[in-house]
Amino acid sequence: MQTHPFETRSLRSCARPAFTLIELLVVITIIAILAAILFPVFARARENARKTSCLSNLKNIGIAFMQYTQDYDENYPLTTVTGMASTPLSSWTTSTQAYIKSVQVYRCPSDSSSRWNAAIVPPAAPPFTTSYILNDWFSAGKDGGFGKLSATQEPARSVIMAEKADEPGMMLASADHFHPFYWGASPEQSSMMMASAVWDTTNNTTLELAVKRHLDGANYLYADGHAKWGRFEQLYNYTGTTAADRQGVFRPR
Repeated sequence: MQTHPFETRSLRSCARPAFTLIELLVVITIIAILAAILFPVFARARENARKTSCLSNLKNIGIAFMQYTQDYDENYPLTTVTGMASTPLSSWTTSTQAYIKSVQVYRCPSDSSSRWNAAIVPPAAPPFTTSYILNDWFSAGKDGGFGKLSATQEPARSVIMAEKADEPGMMLASADHFHPFYWGASPEQSSMMMASAVWDTTNNTTLELAVKRHLDGANYLYADGHAKWGRFEQLYNYTGTTAADRQGVFRPR
């Protein structure tokens, strides 16, 4: 059976030509370039969402601190002594639970450290698992510190709580507080063992805090109850030589 010439031409004109290898490589290259551009944008957007969630956690903790000081004659909550399993109930993480009523508030969504491998059961010992740690200058009863809200100098500029380092080492793994009075190349405190455990003299930064957890910065809670993101190098500005000088060391310049 013969095919009409017009019908043959119509069939040929409807046929789709296949992609050449070069064309496929060009398409793949364009997709790879778009992925390289967009993936960091998506990752940054996701981290921004986590940063916002973490900031909300700190704001809730700040509200709990304000309520606690109203109920306890303006005294701030206590901290535990690092490594002492017998004192978990004295930790601020336990004493503020009556106001927070949630253990999830204590975890930053960007904190994937090994301390979260175990279940969170309050009161844990030692002490309650947390992504956030209290500035030890603000622990009630701390010698030379700001044990009372009324004793705090410039509360809107003084950092009371920060984000805990992912893996701060054995000495600090169970800590619910950090020690700015041991920071620096030549701390005025007598314990050089503590100074070496909490301060990196090579990089001139603290080993206790996650200072770059969120987009090269971290979230901080201030003594007046507000919380915001900041960079450690803009907060740490110690220039004095005595313990009293360090009381106001950790705040914006």
